[in-house]
Amino acid sequence: MKSLLRTILPSLLLTSLLASCTKGAMPETQQDAVNTAVAGTQMATALVQATVNASALTAMPATPTPGPVVEYVTLTEEELTALIDEAVAEAVSATEQTTTAITATTSDGTVTYDEVEYMYPYYYYADYYVAYAEELLNAYYDLYGDLAYEMVFALQGIEAELTQLDDTLSLVATSLDEMSSTLSQGLELAEDSIAQLQSAAQQTQEHVTAMQTQAQTIMSTLETDQQNRLDAIGQLQPDNVPTDRISALQTGFQFIDFANNALTDDRLSRDELLGLAQLGTNAQAGFQNFGGVGGLGGNAIDLTQFSGRFNEISTQFARGQTPQARGNLQQFEGSLGQRPSLPGGGGLPGGGNGPDLPGPRN
Repeated sequence: MKSLLRTILPSLLLTSLLASCTKGAMPETQQDAVNTAVAGTQMATALVQATVNASALTAMPATPTPGPVVEYVTLTEEELTALIDEAVAEAVSATEQTTTAITATTSDGTVTYDEVEYMYPYYYYADYYVAYAEELLNAYYDLYGDLAYEMVFALQGIEAELTQLDDTLSLVATSLDEMSSTLSQGLELAEDSIAQLQSAAQQTQEHVTAMQTQAQTIMSTLETDQQNRLDAIGQLQPDNVPTDRISALQTGFQFIDFANNALTDDRLSRDELLGLAQLGTNAQAGFQNFGGVGGLGGNAIDLTQFSGRFNEISTQFARGQTPQARGNLQQFEGSLGQRPSLPGGGGLPGGGNGPDLPGPRN
């Protein structure tokens, strides 16, 4: 405000002095003085507007600093979803800052080379977080896309808006590049160049608003999706109960092998989850019926103490807690001791997946 007063007051004083000095002068001289005063006032107004524009170009966006590289496979579904939620929020904020900067800079209908350079960091800032959000979505699809039906549907809506943001931000970049090239050659910008930039900013803001609305339900959708999976495996009943201790123990190892085979691609499908849970339900019944101490084949441990592990591990997989389920699975396998064999060295009839159960996805 003080700088504005320092600009305006001298102009007003100049006008007053010129008016005083021209009392009694010839009409032509008076008109010249008036013209000079008007020119001084116009100059002061231009300086005021320049000061306003300059003050609008002070808050530069923070430079995105990539964090440590994260192996997405080590994250739970909830942790990965939280990262997506955060990245989308950052993309929304960064893109809104970009559109605000463009609107403020072009509001007077003119754009200077320095103003173009000022707008570039905002574009880079938004582009970075949009790309990061897309990367996280792809990681989610890879790890949980075949397991989380409701989540995939919700995330696809967000992905569609991110794609549109990509397109409109590309239009912003193209406009800035064209402006920069024109102004660096000392040429004047065409009016439609500014209009194109403003249009791109407006389209960008529309997609930001739509994406922000859709993103509000990410975490609640995850909760619903996981509960639906838990409900599905909770309804399973034993359909092939082992008839003795050896077959019960073999079914336990079959549960472990099925899970490990299914996870060779680092993901579990909904069908694989149900198949694994069914094996676990059968094995749990066998452990409860025949798991007491005093077993044959050199394995005399009390299996009943492990009967709850099948549901525990299946629940972890249903909740997308894959890293924890992997560790639990490995520990469980070590706790069961030596693998038994049926007469002739074979396993359960029907092969490694058990009767009427889907095998792991290829």
